[in-house]
Amino acid sequence: MIMSGCFQSESQAPIRQIQVTDIPSDFMIPHQFMKAVESDLLLESKILTPVYIFTTLEVLFKEKTPGTLSSPAQVFRFPKGGGAIDLQTLVTGQGSFYMSFPPDQFKDLPPLEHLYYISHTPKKKIGDEEFGLGCAKWVDIQSRFEDLQKVDFLNLNTTDNRHLFVLAGHYVFVFRNSNQVHLAQLTITDSKNAFQLCPKTKGSFL
Repeated sequence: MIMSGCFQSESQAPIRQIQVTDIPSDFMIPHQFMKAVESDLLLESKILTPVYIFTTLEVLFKEKTPGTLSSPAQVFRFPKGGGAIDLQTLVTGQGSFYMSFPPDQFKDLPPLEHLYYISHTPKKKIGDEEFGLGCAKWVDIQSRFEDLQKVDFLNLNTTDNRHLFVLAGHYVFVFRNSNQVHLAQLTITDSKNAFQLCPKTKGSFL
């Protein structure tokens, strides 16, 4: 992921609240990630079995350049298990914006053990920079979790769809305390630019 720690003082815009009431019909976590969670638990105990708890998820988008988003600031609130965001209805102009995960939602959860990101875009060179991980490539970005809670950390730009090659994909949050495993997922896609996505994810949230 291309992440920029660019901070600046900005006026507070009203935040549009988007309450998602649909519970995901398919909670998708790749088998290899579940095996990793179980392996972590086995290192601590040979007799405990994992208890999975689906948790809520909030995602905040905030404009840096006026007119880039459909609203200057908006937060998506998903029910237990998380959900999906289609950038087609969110990114409506040209410019820069931020995405973050508001920290208050995590204060009552156990520590984050993993934050997996599975890319839904191929690698692409834009200008002198290379964007994206490549189709179905994944990385654990747990070490960047604290940064991703900062409103102005992940600075995204729409020029040549740079933002799409950074964001599009599937995110899996794994919080764990002993055998209690709290899970949430997020899929980010873009129906308008489906031709830019990896073949298996065109027109799909997964």
